[in-house]
Amino acid sequence: MVKFDNNFGNSKAATPSFCPRMSGRLLLSVLFIPFLLFSTAPSVSGDVRGKLQHLETGAAWVYSLEAVFDEVKDSLVEVIESRGMVVSYISHAKEMLSRTAVTTGGMTVYSDAEVLLFCKADLAHQLVAASPHNLVLCPYAIAVYGLIKEPGIIFISIRQPEPKVAGYERVHQLLQDVIAEAVAEQ
Repeated sequence: MVKFDNNFGNSKAATPSFCPRMSGRLLLSVLFIPFLLFSTAPSVSGDVRGKLQHLETGAAWVYSLEAVFDEVKDSLVEVIESRGMVVSYISHAKEMLSRTAVTTGGMTVYSDAEVLLFCKADLAHQLVAASPHNLVLCPYAIAVYGLIKEPGIIFISIRQPEPKVAGYERVHQLLQDVIAEAVAEQ
């Protein structure tokens, strides 16, 4: 099992493992960890601590669970809104990729795929105060999707932590907390 902590600056090896079936439909598992870049496993809070495991793909941390897409997406939106934030945009990635697959020679890989975009004003102000070029890190994004080849498994992904960006650790912690709370509702 992967150790959870807040030490984003260290590079530690983690061994993937699969969690046993948990209450209800909840099953979180590591998919594959090709390599670790700048950070350790995510820190989470609440009843989910120690249950979440992740895949680092270089640019993202990916979590998986056995669930229904709409229920997971709705839980994420509910948690975001319960924390006083507003989902400013939902990117319907599956529809766009499916629509353009024919003209680009791409494949349809998602059964469902949406990206939730939102921001927390105080954290955004801290990011841009540290550097006005950090604007690219706002709004925050949480992707939720299912793969055609893995029915019944829903994936949630967020950006890899940005250890060199002042203030981004708090953003990354917020994203992890939103995911943990939403998954706890499943």
